[in-house]
Amino acid sequence: MVKLISYEWQKHFRKGTIIIAILLFSIMNIGKIYSIYEREALLSNPGWKELYAEQYHTFGGRITNAKIKQLMTIFQPMENQTAEHTLSFTYRPEGTWLSNVYEDWNFFRYCFVYPMKYNYDYKAYASNVVIKAKENSTFFKSFGNLYESRKNEAIARIFHGRDITSFSDKEMYRCYVQYEFSSLLVLLLCMYGLIGVFLSEKETEMDSLLMTTKTGGFKILYAKLWASGLFICLVSMWFWFLDYTTFYLIYGSKGGSSSPLYALEDFVHTPLNISLGQYALLYSFLKTMGVIVAGLSFLFISNLFRNALIPFLSGLALINVCTYMQEAFAGPGHMLLKLLNPLVLVVNRDLFRKAEFIALLGYPIPSYIAAGVLTVSWGLVFLYGIKLSVKKNAMLKGSRKRVNFVI
Repeated sequence: MVKLISYEWQKHFRKGTIIIAILLFSIMNIGKIYSIYEREALLSNPGWKELYAEQYHTFGGRITNAKIKQLMTIFQPMENQTAEHTLSFTYRPEGTWLSNVYEDWNFFRYCFVYPMKYNYDYKAYASNVVIKAKENSTFFKSFGNLYESRKNEAIARIFHGRDITSFSDKEMYRCYVQYEFSSLLVLLLCMYGLIGVFLSEKETEMDSLLMTTKTGGFKILYAKLWASGLFICLVSMWFWFLDYTTFYLIYGSKGGSSSPLYALEDFVHTPLNISLGQYALLYSFLKTMGVIVAGLSFLFISNLFRNALIPFLSGLALINVCTYMQEAFAGPGHMLLKLLNPLVLVVNRDLFRKAEFIALLGYPIPSYIAAGVLTVSWGLVFLYGIKLSVKKNAMLKGSRKRVNFVI
């Protein structure tokens, strides 16, 4: 079996065109990340970056009242000076760090004051969520609505004890969790590599013969699937690794990996109590699962046709439809339709931004667990479809080639 897998790997994926495509897409990916840094990062300005590194030594780490007082001693005079927007724009007046007081004010409020205030206030906010959730649970239970009561109990458990005790540089993670361009590149690469896995035998009409050989049958099918899965995982892991490494090298990270996920304002209501570093691993693992299911769909589609053009166009159509579903059903009220998307795990950020549930026998099931189960179900459906179509194609071709001798 290992030899068959190795043979299928070398036959379909050890190609110069695939290697060149991976290299070109990798360069595009790095360029895209750098363009985002230049366009969106607060510290892409060299002056801001240098001043941030200097001030971070003072205000980074554990949040204390002394640090808050020291920060406000610097910031409050700027707030007062810029309140009426009548201050002079004179370049580098005495007592400023950057070009003028306005730029100093913007630097401190966006890089330190606002983020530290969010961190400091989060404990009280989470405590209020717990109190409200417990009140709601009691209220719904009194009316016999057990599902809503259980859902609010789950919310109370999620937010219980949450606190952000340290200030860290999370700019890298703020942009990293929003980045999805590499997912599109991986899907396109996998589609390009997988389309020919079954078509190569169909074009030479060897598919029916392979299914009847002594070492053939479903062993070759399984070897193709294992080789395809290995290709998908390697391509995915390479690009997820490239994403993280490029973001780390361009942005830098000053202790952000150990901060909780809810330290990002976009994840204030996340159902996960894990660190940003742990989320990066989970994020990559689930995206790989999603790409595997997408790969199975490409294999299934390619097995229905005899030339590469139609499966390729069908694969592109599938990606576009799933992307549209992801955007169209992102809001509340479309939970089931969002989770039924076969590629929901490829762009899985929205599953973890809010604590959302679906009802199952009166019990609240977290949306990300439901998404995982449905994605695995899609994968099993595509696997069964591949097996069925391969068997059916072999039987049809065998019946057409059979010769009847009439005496």
